[in-house]
Amino acid sequence: MTEKRLNILMIMADQFRLTTLDGMGDKIPTPNIKRIMDKGLVFTQSCCACPLCTPSRAALATGKYPSRCGVPVHDAVLPPEQATYYQALRRAGYRVGMAGKSDLHKADQYCGKGDMPSMYHYGFTDPFETEGKMNSAWFKRGEDGAIRPNGPYQHYLVERDPARLEALNADYKSYMREKRRFYAEPSVLPDEDFLDNFIGRAACDWLERVEDDVPWHYFVSFAGPHNPWDPPRENYEHFKDARLPPPIADDFTGKPAWVKQRAAQETGGMTAQQALNVRRCYAASVEVVDQWVGRLLDILERRGLKDNTVVIFCADHGEMLGDHGLLEKKVMYEASVRVPLVISAPWMTSRTDSDALAQLMDLAPTCLDLAGASWDEREMDARSLLPLLRGENGEEAQPHEVQISELLNSLMIYDGRYKWIRNWNDTDELYDLRSDPQELHNIFDERPEIIQRLRAYTFRH
Repeated sequence: MTEKRLNILMIMADQFRLTTLDGMGDKIPTPNIKRIMDKGLVFTQSCCACPLCTPSRAALATGKYPSRCGVPVHDAVLPPEQATYYQALRRAGYRVGMAGKSDLHKADQYCGKGDMPSMYHYGFTDPFETEGKMNSAWFKRGEDGAIRPNGPYQHYLVERDPARLEALNADYKSYMREKRRFYAEPSVLPDEDFLDNFIGRAACDWLERVEDDVPWHYFVSFAGPHNPWDPPRENYEHFKDARLPPPIADDFTGKPAWVKQRAAQETGGMTAQQALNVRRCYAASVEVVDQWVGRLLDILERRGLKDNTVVIFCADHGEMLGDHGLLEKKVMYEASVRVPLVISAPWMTSRTDSDALAQLMDLAPTCLDLAGASWDEREMDARSLLPLLRGENGEEAQPHEVQISELLNSLMIYDGRYKWIRNWNDTDELYDLRSDPQELHNIFDERPEIIQRLRAYTFRH
């Protein structure tokens, strides 16, 4: 009898800090994500190939750095000639589904069903692509003045009550136009209409219905806890009085000029209470994701799929959340570039922590190896994490000598201790993360020999 091939459930959060994982510092309860961690491999130094949504997700889809797969900026779309691991899984006989934000291209503009033709081209057999957090509110009007909704979430809101989409649009316009960068308050929508609750219901429905006739890879991509931090009222109530750690303070000694200027724009004038409220609303948004993770895991157990399914929890990039005076991402500091990366396979019975220099894009060849599908190592920058999942610990099991992350204005190279941030036409930074985990002491001018060694990797990149 042929051995049954593994299913793969990949759950992605948007803008989720590595330190938000249980026991890693943020002190936000995530009991359902912890269920994955308790019988999984937890990477403690995992990072993304770019701390920005679209390039990071393109790198995951292709196993290539953003500069190599043609998506170096947020407004780009994944070129159709780029091969994806979703296509390889489909060729290998997998059903490839998704619910939520893809960002391989932008929101569905043609009929609102979440199945743009390009999603099939990228390799999905069962796509249900929704809007992301910010574009969930933007719409155009027809000549008659009626709302012309974009993706399936907006169609859902309009069908419920057009006034709900109008209210969301007005709220987000205020957030953007009034530059309320530290906007943090409960959603203007009823709790059941919150975007991640919409995505969660769609994902659970698919998982309840999917037949077990062929193996499947299902990508559930939540929009939260991405800003604006406007959690459902019920979740907000759970955290409105929570005591949470404060942001990392920074006097900006040794920091580039653009970081200082950005910090002044984003958090200049922010009070300690406002900073705490941002963190509380972030925590409430995390709770929404965690609750749906629990429901998805419950379905696997109830349907008898748990023992044949690999479960992955990850994020596209992190969130500064006030650290160094910054919000959101687009910077190479730890809170922005580090991402949760947790993999639980059926043969694992306990938690294992790994400090291997894993990257989010390594999930592409890892999923192909789990599926028994072929891939060409010469075509990918990513490396499979399956040897580590199998318990191998030798040098050959390590995915990378260094981690590299890209932005248009900077490049990060990290070797497990030293992090060099190369800021084009501005102050370069070097941090010893063993002695300075908060990245407060720039030692670039003091350690030229470290820079010389790390510089060699730029020529290989």
